[in-house]
Amino acid sequence: MTRTLTGTTKFFGIIGDPIAQVRAPEVWNALFELNGIDAVCVPLQVSPERLGDFLTGCRALKNMHGLIVTIPHKPAALASVQHPTERAARVGTVNVIRLNGTGEWEGDILDGVGFVNGLTSKGHDLQGMRALVVGSGGVGSAIAFAIADAGAKEVVVADVLPSRAQDLADRISATGVPSSVGAAAAAAFDLVVNASPIGMKADDPLPIDCDGLSPATIVADVVVHPRMTRLLTLAADRGCPVQPGFNMMDYQLATMAEFFGFGPGDWSPETTARLG
Repeated sequence: MTRTLTGTTKFFGIIGDPIAQVRAPEVWNALFELNGIDAVCVPLQVSPERLGDFLTGCRALKNMHGLIVTIPHKPAALASVQHPTERAARVGTVNVIRLNGTGEWEGDILDGVGFVNGLTSKGHDLQGMRALVVGSGGVGSAIAFAIADAGAKEVVVADVLPSRAQDLADRISATGVPSSVGAAAAAAFDLVVNASPIGMKADDPLPIDCDGLSPATIVADVVVHPRMTRLLTLAADRGCPVQPGFNMMDYQLATMAEFFGFGPGDWSPETTARLG
């Protein structure tokens, strides 16, 4: 059934470049209808060089309720946020922003929350784990900090840009959790995370060297489409517990709904997985 949009409908968007792969609009719009909320989620493709102009212009929209921020804008969007949370400032990125009463952006980063919640919901305790995070952009930084906060004993970071990986490792080490730059190789880790976009395309190479991958190692991916990437399929075939990328979204959605002020409702991971 086609929804009717009116002058009172709250405008809510997700920005990225590219944007065709995002799952958020179908999930959020189904949840708005389920929960009786007069809002709409729209995918918006914004080029990196126009991001600042876009976010400044959005401040003039009085029915702009907020934005989800995705690849590649999470780190850059922070510069346009007047009021980041302590977590967002520490991680150096945002994935949700909202306009306050004075028309200024407030922002938080919830990817790490969703990632860890997804693992703990399956009974995985990160306390004392040795973790590898491949990719040190916005989502990788959020996940790496969240893993450290959840009690990991060490977080190793790998990236095609060694200087970016080193910066993230240094910031994690400053919190008291040992962190260093290493190779994207799965051997000897308790938890392995692909936090890069590698795996979105059918002909992408494996983002992680899986020689020596133990069946006891948890393997996670942030790629949403396909649900089972080559990395996850290989890991599952070897008997590893796996976490697909959509889990990270599903397990942060209730926190997102609270951030955006959508009120009580059914924001459960079980419902979002069924709707999306």
